Amino acid sequence: MRSKPDIAFFGLVQPWIVSPPTEVASTRMFALRSRRARSPVSGKEGVFDYLDAPDWAHVAAITRDRRVVMIEQYRHGTGEVTLELPGGCIDEGESPAEACARELLEETGYSGEAVEIIGRVSSNPALMNNHTYTGLVLNAKPASGQNLDATEEIGVRLVPLDEVPSLIRAGVIHHSLVVAGFHYLSLRLE
Repeated sequence: MRSKPDIAFFGLVQPWIVSPPTEVASTRMFALRSRRARSPVSGKEGVFDYLDAPDWAHVAAITRDRRVVMIEQYRHGTGEVTLELPGGCIDEGESPAEACARELLEETGYSGEAVEIIGRVSSNPALMNNHTYTGLVLNAKPASGQNLDATEEIGVRLVPLDEVPSLIRAGVIHHSLVVAGFHYLSLRLE
């Protein structure tokens, strides 16, 4: 990952004082939590809800002929099939790089060189407390068959790397975390 710029950011707003959270609801993917918070500057306060979720990882795996290993899958949130980078939750005790390699192999059957973590974003800091890591795998090639979870249906598609920007512009690739991952990839390949 690149170093931070020399420009000093932050300091215009102070962190709020927060109470311990209470759990409102819980699912296998996340917990809905609530906590009271107060601004130390203005005294404004309120109750704020957020999703407590595990960190996620996805991987840009590039073949020798400069194609990106991507997946198509149905997403229940939007009710549509999306074109994405392979990825998922980082398991307890697993590093982001290990999760990238595992998800790539499970979802696509591909593997390659060692994973390089090239970026990290806050998944949605207004509502969630987790991060998404982007990994890079070079010289990706088929290594096995898919090993999907019981409820996964995933199609593997090899997309020429130079076509990705036009697919993003056209809205074919529209998953925000995947678009962020491709931004990190473009910075890495500069």
